[in-house]
Amino acid sequence: MSWNRNFWVWGAFGSCAFLVIAAMWWLTHNVLRTERDRAIAEIRAELQERVRLSLWRMDSLGASILLEENAIPTQLFLSEPQTTLPVIVRFETPDGAAIRGNGDPQALESVGGLLPQLITSSETSRNDEKSEDSSISRQEYAPPTQSKMRGDEKAQAAANWNEKENRVRLLDKALSKTAQNYGTGLGLSEAKTQSTAPPEIPAPGKLEVLNPIGEFKPIWYDQSLFLIRRGMSLQSFAQGSLIAETKLKTLLLSEASQLLPEAKLIRVFGEPDDSFVLASFPFKLSPGSLGTPLESVPHAISISLLVGWLAAGIALLAASLLIANVMKLSERRAAFVSAVTHELRTPLTTFRLYSDMLSTGAVREEKRPAYLQVLSREADRLSHLVENVLAFSKLERGSARSSVAEKELGGLLESMRERFESRLDAAGLKLELRATSPMITKLDASALEHILFNLIDNAAKYAANSQPPIVLIEAIALPGKIEISLSDHGPGISKKECCRIFRPFHKSAKQAAETKPGVGLGLALSKRLAIAMGGTLVCEARKDGGSGAVFILTLPRI
Repeated sequence: MSWNRNFWVWGAFGSCAFLVIAAMWWLTHNVLRTERDRAIAEIRAELQERVRLSLWRMDSLGASILLEENAIPTQLFLSEPQTTLPVIVRFETPDGAAIRGNGDPQALESVGGLLPQLITSSETSRNDEKSEDSSISRQEYAPPTQSKMRGDEKAQAAANWNEKENRVRLLDKALSKTAQNYGTGLGLSEAKTQSTAPPEIPAPGKLEVLNPIGEFKPIWYDQSLFLIRRGMSLQSFAQGSLIAETKLKTLLLSEASQLLPEAKLIRVFGEPDDSFVLASFPFKLSPGSLGTPLESVPHAISISLLVGWLAAGIALLAASLLIANVMKLSERRAAFVSAVTHELRTPLTTFRLYSDMLSTGAVREEKRPAYLQVLSREADRLSHLVENVLAFSKLERGSARSSVAEKELGGLLESMRERFESRLDAAGLKLELRATSPMITKLDASALEHILFNLIDNAAKYAANSQPPIVLIEAIALPGKIEISLSDHGPGISKKECCRIFRPFHKSAKQAAETKPGVGLGLALSKRLAIAMGGTLVCEARKDGGSGAVFILTLPRI
């Protein structure tokens, strides 16, 4: 096969392989990207669910803290009640009067300096909240199904707003009810029985009833968090607390620590347009991350992709081996045709020339035997070539029939001596046969003769006129096997060539023309015949270190 044809064949295969690999890469890339997007969407959805649950938990705790503070009667506000809210100082003051309170004196003094502005800020914040509550017009929202929300960020955002509205509404309702219940000055335990106990008229010296009274509202002022409420008795007054911000954050975050380990609370001023703001205290929840690795791909998808790549790789490898073998077979057939053509041309030319000379009487009578001998030798050569080709063809097709039977090897080799010597005599060589008796083995006599005659023929071609001019056939009985070795004293065979000489049609037309006659089929046929009999045929170097080739045929021994 020419180089140009090889180039086009392998070029076409390379293009197909490139398309297959590109398609597999595109498929893998899209599968991994889709899986990554799905994993990110799942994590975001999970994060949203945890955020909503965390906000509910923290607002539940915050609402209970505010309810607890609102439940404190105004007369008992400064008596240091034990509440959940972490307080630095508590204070109260009638409008226009001096501040009084308890807690850290230095903090109380600082609050006293800020009190007028603080009360004004709380009034402004309270009025703003009322105006905003009256002006807010939320979109009607029907909660979508969970599967829809997991893939729809707008639906998730709407759900977050809906959750915030619910928290704010429930907190306002609870605080308003608390203000009504406890505005009479009753304590928390007393208010629980108010619905069943008859109203009691306060006796002289009993706590003063203050009505109406507002609920506590958290506000930021001068980077500090305060809780302020206003009331009205004989004159307006204000009560409040300076809150320990860090402790309050820690307390609220403890409700979400299991759901959001990296969560933080951030200060919020005014009314931000954010659904992650608490309804109870002016903090915004920063959820952090869930710490879920996105690099991992589900096991089933990884296995599927791996199997796909392995299948594609195996298919490409099998296709390349098939193409290589087909091309190699094509080259071998082309080489065989070329070599056979050359092998047939030479004897046919000799036949034509010598037959013409003999038929026209151009050859003297005394030289005719020599001419006839040449024709006979060329006929034997053609016969041997055709015999090898036919035998190899039968083996390739699987139609060869073997007649394996028990034989005594020494006597069988002696019966073949005459044919072997006849071929060696033409090359100026002598046959030496050594066989110990008795050696019984199972073999095909015709196959054995075919193998040995091919080896004798090679010795006659390559070891002609060697010194000493002897070809030795020696049979040795070994445990479980019999070795038949054939050695000559010719130029020998290199180790590299020993690996190739048993390949069918290993000779090209050029090699057949430049070397001894032959098409490179005899040794390949001999080895297959040996294997068919359960033996082997190998080529080795001479053990005595001399020149020449040594072939060893191994057969099973009975």
